[in-house]
Amino acid sequence: MNHGYLRWTAWATPTILSRAAWACLFIRTACCAVPGDPVLYWSFEDMDGGRIPDRSGRGFHGVVEGGRRTAEKGTASLAMDRFEGGVRAEEPARMPISTAVTIAVWIRADELPDHTVLLGRPHTNETWTTPMFGVRLRHEWPVFGLWEAPNVPKTLLAAERPLVAGLWTHLAAVYDGARMRWFVDGMPAGETNRTGPIADNGEPFRLGRGVSLGRPTFSGRFGAVRLYARGLDPAEVRALFEAERDHYDRTPPPTPPPPRDGFVEVESHGRSPQPPGPWKTNPTRILETLNGFAPPAGPDRRNRFGGSLDDPREAATGFFRLAKIGGRDWLIDPEGYRYFNIGLNAVRPPRGALSAFGSTQAWMEAVARLLWTNGFNGLGNWSAPEMREASRPLPWVLRCNFMFEFARPRGLVEPAAGTQGFPNRCMPVFHRDFEAHCVEFARQLEATANDPWMVGIMTDNELQCPVDLLDRCLNADPTDPHYRDNRAAAEAWLAARRPAGDRSPPSRRERYEFIAFAFERYYRLVVGAVRRYDTNHLYLGSRLSYSTGQFDNPWFWRAISPYHDAVSVNYYAAWGPRADHLRNWEEWDGRPIVFTEWYAKAMDVPGLTNTHGAGWLVRTQEDRGRYCQHFALAALEAPSAVGFHFSSILTTRRSPLPLTTPAG
Repeated sequence: MNHGYLRWTAWATPTILSRAAWACLFIRTACCAVPGDPVLYWSFEDMDGGRIPDRSGRGFHGVVEGGRRTAEKGTASLAMDRFEGGVRAEEPARMPISTAVTIAVWIRADELPDHTVLLGRPHTNETWTTPMFGVRLRHEWPVFGLWEAPNVPKTLLAAERPLVAGLWTHLAAVYDGARMRWFVDGMPAGETNRTGPIADNGEPFRLGRGVSLGRPTFSGRFGAVRLYARGLDPAEVRALFEAERDHYDRTPPPTPPPPRDGFVEVESHGRSPQPPGPWKTNPTRILETLNGFAPPAGPDRRNRFGGSLDDPREAATGFFRLAKIGGRDWLIDPEGYRYFNIGLNAVRPPRGALSAFGSTQAWMEAVARLLWTNGFNGLGNWSAPEMREASRPLPWVLRCNFMFEFARPRGLVEPAAGTQGFPNRCMPVFHRDFEAHCVEFARQLEATANDPWMVGIMTDNELQCPVDLLDRCLNADPTDPHYRDNRAAAEAWLAARRPAGDRSPPSRRERYEFIAFAFERYYRLVVGAVRRYDTNHLYLGSRLSYSTGQFDNPWFWRAISPYHDAVSVNYYAAWGPRADHLRNWEEWDGRPIVFTEWYAKAMDVPGLTNTHGAGWLVRTQEDRGRYCQHFALAALEAPSAVGFHFSSILTTRRSPLPLTTPAG
């Protein structure tokens, strides 16, 4: 649930000025005209086709690169979707913004994805989201960013209030040469000291997107946009808000129903302690806050696979399968019992297993008992095959690297975060030899095809999916024997969609649809080969991880649906499974979901501090536990989720679960 709106009213009080000062400000505002010296002023009432005249008179007209004019209560706005949209300023001369700036904009967001650039002069490095000057989103919070020089660290200031989806809001980010300040709906919302010039990298001012294709395009509406080459004072900002507040329908979105459950607050700093700015508070559900929760009277009744003996038995096939019962997806274990797969990734013998336990077998038995005792009923990705030999084994998943093993002997792999990468981040999926490789590589599946303990098959891991995959294929060397087929496939695909002679750059929609085209080929060839040798086990996918290009791509989900039994998702996109993600995936695909990676890391225990990796950074081990409960509760409640694999790694003595020696 989004609690941002519930917090809004609590924050809508002056945070800088005293009550007396605010009284004076309102008196001043009554006689303070809208500041009349903007450097740029766009009103979408003036929008004529693809052009927005600059009302400032300075000639910084807007070129509309996507979006549509939409009538508002007393004005007009530019509506954008997440696939197309944006405005670029014509700059016959450089804007005189060098020592101070005010950015003022009306905005109504439909969605609030992390890293969305709202407006500003973008950075040329496509991996950096913060504009040279401008505003982006950090999760739901607007962040004001300034760069001083190429090698000087940026300055960031997060507003003290999140944006609320569906609510017209006036944002003003002010830098006067001494301070950066935020104003939301004319009221102060944070400040920090800052001095120095504002860098100019030659990029034009943009609205709705930056230069990075890997970052989300804004989804929602923009109203009036103003830039000033000075820092407005609070009265002037308030005057801007008051002058135009009645032009927009500021009816708040429907108030969410009161939470059924209580929550505790857990602070997080995103994924790293490095970005400046405050820690954010996340409402977090735990067992103790659930309305009506009572611990079970006795232990769960489970069969040897971990299936529930308390639910009606379904038809047994001797292998894991899927079923939809009462509107909910379920795994059904080999004996016909409902099964929710709760696994742990990367369970492998540590270096000290022999000295601490006497043998690897003894360690394996201890770990299997530990996992069953703590509620786990499965082994996730990267787990050791030896674990299958425990006296009470756990159901497991098999991973086969079809693409990686095709690319490796051809010299087409390189290091990448969390996975194998490819030259130019471009998997050779259209290579003419890939299909034959898949058929031959899949022969190994005959060895496990009749194993009832295997839940299913995963292939590869987090295959790279840059948003500009189409561009990368089109730009491949036509003489390269490994990538010429990628280029030919991309050229043929694009030519079939366009009028002859159209050589314009690909649109974002075309890029998204090409991702679907490329991955459809991967899954079609891989799953076709898998089914030659194993028709008993579920196909669980390749562990998706890209928030942009996969999670938000309806064409992608529709393309992969025919080949999946359930879709594996490595989920670091939000503080727990987001309802809109699950709703979209159900609508676009309809396949069940297994959350195959997710975790938090903490900073409080000496020797166990962890600030690296994709998981959320929290302050304490207790907060880690709270986050885990919050995520697990949301996954258990999601009708399309059939399991989750927690991404802690049982490999060393510094284990998140307390292993004991047989004597201890």
